[in-house]
Amino acid sequence: MKLREELENRGLIYQFTDEKLFDLYEKWGQKFYCGFDPTADSLQLGNFVSFMAAVNFMKRNNTFVMIIGWATGMIWDPSGKTSDRVMLDENLLRSNEKAITKQVQHILENLKFLSGYDFKFEVMNNYDFYKSMSIFEFFRTAGRYITVNNMLSKETVKKRIEDPEMSITYTEFSYMLLQGYDFLTLYEKHKVRLQIWWSDQRGNMVTGTEMIRKKFGNEEESFVMTFPLITDSTGKKFWKSEWNAIFLDPNKTSPYFTYQYFMNTTDEDVEKYLKIFTLLDFDVVAGIVANHKQNPELRYGQKQLANYLVTTVYGEEAAAQSIKISEILFGQWDKLQLIKAMSESDIQALQKETGGCSLAKDQKEWKLLDIFTQSGLAESNGEVKKLIASWSLYYNEVKVTDVQQMVKAEDFINWVLLLRKGKKQFKLVKNS
Repeated sequence: MKLREELENRGLIYQFTDEKLFDLYEKWGQKFYCGFDPTADSLQLGNFVSFMAAVNFMKRNNTFVMIIGWATGMIWDPSGKTSDRVMLDENLLRSNEKAITKQVQHILENLKFLSGYDFKFEVMNNYDFYKSMSIFEFFRTAGRYITVNNMLSKETVKKRIEDPEMSITYTEFSYMLLQGYDFLTLYEKHKVRLQIWWSDQRGNMVTGTEMIRKKFGNEEESFVMTFPLITDSTGKKFWKSEWNAIFLDPNKTSPYFTYQYFMNTTDEDVEKYLKIFTLLDFDVVAGIVANHKQNPELRYGQKQLANYLVTTVYGEEAAAQSIKISEILFGQWDKLQLIKAMSESDIQALQKETGGCSLAKDQKEWKLLDIFTQSGLAESNGEVKKLIASWSLYYNEVKVTDVQQMVKAEDFINWVLLLRKGKKQFKLVKNS
């Protein structure tokens, strides 16, 4: 399948400056870029959309140049914001850069495992474009090619200027000059001819193509391609930075949480997300969707999607662990047999997701009533008694009927006790 056709079928094209770019990048051996401002030490799920767009170019043996926007990160992009934002110091930006680079390398390794493709990837820091340049040289070089009229016409700027309750600092106003100069430098010194990014960034992106055109003439070609803001079947944005962000770092967002996020995908969005967030062939996607439609209640499509995403972002082991935890909390399998087969890291992950406690080492038996309150599944012994009377408490999937019941060390399975209140509230108690 041709590049343009595949990108369109995956829902990853919104606009482009010239269709010649698809022929050029079909030939292999070209460079393209998109940038990430290092304003956090982890990318988020929203960044993953742009990343998958890049992967579709990379799998055709094109080189992805990932620009770490150290310079632009110190200024911030005004797009989608209503006020100036907090500046980050240099040390923090450098630290974030290292973390993001390591994260992308890890994801590409996982994708290679899943797809068999070998991806070409370079990292550059746009601070290197500016560190030896004076402000006078920058304005003589970048400022001469872009008019103020052009800058004021950009939608992101117009919104901030025309609304009396908003404002835009000169710092933010200059952001598009920096982004444009990034492209000019990459084009001139590194033979990068294409920039890809979100549709709401088009104004900043074409600032770079305009600089290139004016400096080198119409015979020199550079390109911009944008992909749409992803929405679900209800029209809600798939990802938004002000919302509860899902990070691609397991220390910030657990693999299980991400797994469940995609398990909650609506049936209407399964096919769309499989095309965007995976490299599965379209006939494979069609097969998954057809299988899913036969018994939607089994959530086969969501399981395939969630497993692929978590494997891509966090690794095969994290995906397997997420499936185990999901089976214990929501599945129909024998929960105790699943716990018996769990590794120590699996147990730790399950306890992290469910909460719970560890019991004192020097005891050989405990009151079950006390364990329920200590675990946090009930607030008091009085509440435990009421729950027992209403047949709502379980330990190791056995209904609790006796307020005086004791628990002994041999009752623990794989050194843990599984508590449950009602149908879905679990806690894990460790006999440490």
